[in-house]
Amino acid sequence: MTRKKLVVGLSAAALVAAAAIGGAAVAANSGAPKQDERSEIAAVNGARVSLGQAVVIAERQGSGKAMEASFDDESGRSWEVEIAAGDHVATYVVDMATGAVTAAAEEADEAGEGPEDND
Repeated sequence: MTRKKLVVGLSAAALVAAAAIGGAAVAANSGAPKQDERSEIAAVNGARVSLGQAVVIAERQGSGKAMEASFDDESGRSWEVEIAAGDHVATYVVDMATGAVTAAAEEADEAGEGPEDND
């Protein structure tokens, strides 16, 4: 009986500790967004072409499957989609307003040859 109380007590302590750590993480991220974050949020919310649509466009353009897709924070006006096709990966930049593919760059193949993206 003492062992059960000990296990229950340790489990409760672990839950309390996890909640405290989670609460601290939320508190650290709950501040108002900074100016560049606000402009990025506005760009994403105002996009005529969604991230999902950009993936479909890039997959068609690259004749492959999407590996990664994200907001292109360098331009602030496009999505960046990495497409795997055959033994290479190509990055397509899709305009958020028009859906036009504005640039494509080929990256390293499976053998590790060619340029690399070290993000």
